[in-house]
Amino acid sequence: MKVAFFNPSRSGQGNIPLNIPLLIAVARAGGHETRLFDLGDYACFDQESQAYAQIFFKEAGLDEARVAAERAAFHGAAGLPTPGPAQLRTSGHAADFRRFLEEFRPQVVALSSMTIDYAFACDFLAPFKAEFGFTVVAGGIHAILLPQEAIAPPAVDFICVGEGENALPQLLAALEAGQSPAGVAGLWGKWQGQEFRNPPAPLTHLASLPAPDFSLYDPIHFFRPFDGSRYKMLNYELSRGCPFNCTYCVNGVLKAKYKGLGPYHRVKPVEKSMAELEELITRYGFDFIRFWDESFTALRTDYLERYAAAYVRRIGLPFLIYARAESVSEDKVKILKDMGCRTFAMGIESGNPLIRREVMNRHMSDNTIIKAFHLVAKYGIRTSAYNIIGLPREDRAAIFDTIRLNRAAAPSSFSVTLLEPYKGTPIRQMCEDEGLDPAYEVTTTSINAGVHFTPRGLGEAELKGLFRAFPLYVKMPLTRWPEIARAESDDQEYQRLMAEYSRLK
Repeated sequence: MKVAFFNPSRSGQGNIPLNIPLLIAVARAGGHETRLFDLGDYACFDQESQAYAQIFFKEAGLDEARVAAERAAFHGAAGLPTPGPAQLRTSGHAADFRRFLEEFRPQVVALSSMTIDYAFACDFLAPFKAEFGFTVVAGGIHAILLPQEAIAPPAVDFICVGEGENALPQLLAALEAGQSPAGVAGLWGKWQGQEFRNPPAPLTHLASLPAPDFSLYDPIHFFRPFDGSRYKMLNYELSRGCPFNCTYCVNGVLKAKYKGLGPYHRVKPVEKSMAELEELITRYGFDFIRFWDESFTALRTDYLERYAAAYVRRIGLPFLIYARAESVSEDKVKILKDMGCRTFAMGIESGNPLIRREVMNRHMSDNTIIKAFHLVAKYGIRTSAYNIIGLPREDRAAIFDTIRLNRAAAPSSFSVTLLEPYKGTPIRQMCEDEGLDPAYEVTTTSINAGVHFTPRGLGEAELKGLFRAFPLYVKMPLTRWPEIARAESDDQEYQRLMAEYSRLK
């Protein structure tokens, strides 16, 4: 069959999900012809991403000759004009999608979407589905967490309510044979006037999967800034599932949904991973790896020792990981240092112990967080801190607890986001208890579109002011705080201080 994968993400350049390349590989292994239409290719959706990067991340040079050559080969093979070396498409995405459909004529459009993009994606696809007659199957976290909402749009024929590596090929095989897919585990759907709803299938064995297929992605998305340079970066999954249960995250919900279907936290065999990485590096020329595991330091020390030895011998590329402070030990840091780790990215999230414990379900002390950051820094590895503000029960003093904890932990870099209270997460109910409209939909992460949730202890204007001033409070001396306080609401003062801040990064 002809299968078009549709990525509706409007989060901008460099955002390649893990699941679509893997599902492309799975579909191709089943003999299906695949193509991709990616809204991340369009400049009109990249503005917020670039603006945020200017505040929190260093500028990095671009090897324009290499990027231009790779993009020319990619677009030339597809018969498309090549944008400039660092430019995304400026043509209209709707008109381009029509041309894509006219040329490819897919029988199935596979939509993978987060909640933030789902309604937009269904509305976008509906008129094209009516005209071209393709079948729509939707997957991704929105379909898994909110299946009743995901199956409701008329444009959607099927949804995958679990991991899709087994459900999608079974669905495609049934459709190709003209048979009912009603028996496919993990699938909800509408078939010949009847609806069916099947429970999730057993969880995927990672060792059984093919290597992800990135051949349909514009190479520009792989070149990402890191510490003043720009690398061709591979997003890679060594393990799947998180051992922890933060309330703002989906993992605790998924564990309950998948109970009895197999181990939630799974790790690839060392040899499987080495073979995959060798294949991907040879095929695409990656020179940096971003391990996408929820907590790389949750891996057992003995496994990490074996993995690191093989990695040094066979791969040898610099890499970054994500970690939880309470799972960071000196033994693991030393192993990762010797393996070539360049950055530990860890969540501080909130510097207020009560909110961290009772609102976020993150049971770690300030001292545990500080020690983890300092331990990693002792080994000469960069650290990056993630933070969230605008949490239930939070007030100005609690946000300054977060600012002060960042100053004490002294990460090499940091970022902050406003809480996005997605339906299906435990923290969503806390927000509704504090007055959030239960029908409220998170449809954008843009600060310019307004705050999604305002705690009772803060006003929206104050929260937005603290958000934009957050990096100034963390990096500048305490003696400058009165100026920074004025910059929360004074645009001229803010611009003056941000110009100075940009020279500190």
